[in-house]
Amino acid sequence: MGQLVSITGMIVKASNVKPMLQVAVYTCDICGAELYQETHNRRDFTPERICHICTGGVTMENGGSAGPQVMGVLKLETRGSRFTKFQELKLQELPSQVPMGHIPRSLSVLCRGELTRLAMPGDVVTIDGIFLPQKVNDGHGARGSKASLMSTLFLDAQSLSVDKKSFDDNTQNRDSMPEEELLKLDHDIGRLMLAEDPIGILSQSIAPEI
Repeated sequence: MGQLVSITGMIVKASNVKPMLQVAVYTCDICGAELYQETHNRRDFTPERICHICTGGVTMENGGSAGPQVMGVLKLETRGSRFTKFQELKLQELPSQVPMGHIPRSLSVLCRGELTRLAMPGDVVTIDGIFLPQKVNDGHGARGSKASLMSTLFLDAQSLSVDKKSFDDNTQNRDSMPEEELLKLDHDIGRLMLAEDPIGILSQSIAPEI
């Protein structure tokens, strides 16, 4: 954990791109001060509640303090806060890497910023990232507030490159294909049409890794 690793696998699930809070901006309802809080790319954080400017007291002209004022409550300002794009991917090891008799293992990958929307389910990708632990929440309320000893691993992506696109992205228009590929494509289609069982050949070509 905490090391930079490179993993090649297949994307089997991709979440929607959502905004993730990077810098939270608060305003005090008493003094009107603005406060900033960085989240440091964490999955969760504890928001500020009390304005420390109000609770710190006011300095008098003679150098004395007027004592603590009324505690102001901070309100999160969504418009002034800073967000970044966030997407969670599920990476599964390739069929050639799965030991015989085992099921493919999967791993959660967190992508931020420009690393989002680069891959879709079915793509074979190589991801460079950092292995980090994520605590397991035991539940809600009193149980959820307890710190668990168990953690799960996720990959904080630093770079992502697509090695092989899915079938839908590889389809090309006939007008943009070279003449040699067009002749080969027409030859393969004609050979398939004259085969004894064209439906069987097509069905065997779906997901040949399985």
